[in-house]
Amino acid sequence: MPGHDRRGDGENAPLFVVDGKPASVPLRDLPAVARKLVAHFADNVAPCSLRPGESLRGDVTEVTVRCLRIAIHLLDSGELPSDAELADLRSSAAQWARAGFRLEYMLRIYHEGIRLGWELVTDRAREGDVSSVADASRLWMALLEKVTVAATTGFVAELDAIRRERDVAAQELVTALLSGQDAAAVAQRSGLVLADTYTVLAVSLTRHPDERNPHVRPEVVARRTLRRVETELEAICEGRHLAMLGPEGGTVLLPESPTTEAIEEFRQRIETVAGVSVTIALVHAPVREVPTAAKQAHELLDLVRRLGRPVGAYGMKDLALEYQLTRPGPARRHLARVLDPLDESPELVETLETHIAHDLSRQLTAKTLHVHANTVDYRLKRVAQLTGFDPTRPSGLRQLQAALIARRLELESSEQG
Repeated sequence: MPGHDRRGDGENAPLFVVDGKPASVPLRDLPAVARKLVAHFADNVAPCSLRPGESLRGDVTEVTVRCLRIAIHLLDSGELPSDAELADLRSSAAQWARAGFRLEYMLRIYHEGIRLGWELVTDRAREGDVSSVADASRLWMALLEKVTVAATTGFVAELDAIRRERDVAAQELVTALLSGQDAAAVAQRSGLVLADTYTVLAVSLTRHPDERNPHVRPEVVARRTLRRVETELEAICEGRHLAMLGPEGGTVLLPESPTTEAIEEFRQRIETVAGVSVTIALVHAPVREVPTAAKQAHELLDLVRRLGRPVGAYGMKDLALEYQLTRPGPARRHLARVLDPLDESPELVETLETHIAHDLSRQLTAKTLHVHANTVDYRLKRVAQLTGFDPTRPSGLRQLQAALIARRLELESSEQG
C-alpha cells in the first residue's frame, strides 16, 4: 500500500509471541494466505461474485492483502490501523457498493477473514502462550471493530450516494413519462431502464391517526408515513418502480402489467406497513400512452372517492360503467367489447335486448321473438357463459345494459368517422 505499507518483517522484537515465534508468522506469506482466504470466501460467502476471472475477486484479494498487513503490524507492534489505512478500506467498500456487491457479503468476508486469520495465529498456541493469546485477542477484537466499522461506513455512504443519484434520475424519468416528454433520452442519459409498458397507479393515502395527536407535529408524522410507504415500495418492486408521491398519495409506475389481484396484495402490504388506508386505481398502458393512462387512473381514483367505495385496488373493469356515466372515451370501448363474444350469435344479442326492453319478462320476450320461454332461458344462460355477466342477476344485468349502449354508441361513432 503506497504510503503506509506494513510488512511485519520482524525488524523489531514482536509484541506477541506464540510457540516461541512471532504470532504474525502464519500470516506473513501474503500471496498464499490471501489465496486461501479468498478461495474460502468464494466457496462459502459469495460464490457467484468471486468466481475466478470475476473483476471483484481481484478487488477482494487486494483488500485481503491489505488487511493481512494490518493484522501483521498489529501483532508485531500492538498498533491498530491508521486513519489512512481505514480510509483505504472505506474507499474499497464504496467501490464494492458501486459494483452491486451485497452488504451482507462484505460483512461476512470481513468476519470470516478475521476469524480464519485468528485461527491461523492461534493454531500453534501452547499452554505457556495463554497470556499472550489473551492480550492479542483483545486487540484482535478491536481490529474487527475498526475494519468492519470503516468498511460499513464506506459501503453505506456510497449506497446513499447511489440512491440519491437514482432518486434524481428517477424523478427526471417519471416527470418525462407523465408529461409526454422524450423519456427514452432521459432513460439513456441516466442509465435507468425504460419499460415497454407500465401499470400506472393513482394512489390515495389517508392521514395517519397520529396526525390528530395534539402532542405530535402532523407534518412529521406525514413524512414518516410517506417514508414507510417509499421503503416498502422499494422492497416490493426492488427499485424497478418510478414514483411521484406526497403525503396524500400520488402516482406510481410499475413495469409490465400485473393483475388487479396482484396490485391488491401490493396495496395491502403498503397499508399494513404505513398504518394508513390505501386506495389504488390502475390503468395499463404502453410507454407512449402513460400521460393519458395517468389521467385516467386519477379520474378513476376520484370516482372511487365520490362514490364512497371502500378502500381497495380498482381497475377500469371494476368501474367501467360508473366511468362511462361521467364521460365518453376508453370506458365506452371497454364496455362495448364485453359483447364481442356474441358476434357469432346475433340471436343472443337480440334476445338480450328484447329481454331488457320488456322489463325482464320471460313470457313477453318469448312472445316477441316467437320462441318458447325455455329458449329464452337457454339464450340468457349462453350470454352469461360467453360474456361472464349473468343477465338474470342485477350486477350482471347492469354491465350488459351499459355494454349494449356503449356498443351502439361505438358503432354510431365509427359510422360517422
